[in-house]
Amino acid sequence: MEDLQDKFLEEMISDIPLGGFSLPQYVISGSGWGWFLDPEAHAMVRISRGTEIIPLGDDSDSQERLLVRAPYRFLLIPEKEVQEIGWN
Repeated sequence: MEDLQDKFLEEMISDIPLGGFSLPQYVISGSGWGWFLDPEAHAMVRISRGTEIIPLGDDSDSQERLLVRAPYRFLLIPEKEVQEIGWN
């Protein structure tokens, strides 16, 4: 039984690329609360600054906002408010 577990663990570890899918982490800069546009709900939503986000592309819109994924929603956030904090 233990031999089977070792083989399974070895197979799982071998499928993980070394540094292949690593992306830097980003947060909404500042502290306190901010209001940002949720394009799906067509409404402004209040979200805590410092929340971890994932930018969905490098292109900004005509108002210099980036589309990002925040917990449970998409947001349009000004580029200057998206802060890269590096790899964790």
